Amino acid sequence: MRILQLLFAIIVILLLQDVPARGLSDSQQCRHDHGHCRRLCFHMERWAGSCSNGRLRCCR
Repeated sequence: MRILQLLFAIIVILLLQDVPARGLSDSQQCRHDHGHCRRLCFHMERWAGSCSNGRLRCCR
């Protein structure tokens, strides 16, 4: 029974390690496309997507 608990704990840890990487993917994509993550885009910038899981805008 302890072996099953240990295997379950290892699987949960491995699954949780992937969560932050997916959460940052839109921010990384914005920076890769030469954009900036901001609340509001400045006058000469245009809105090109989202950052931080939709909380910020990707401005270029």
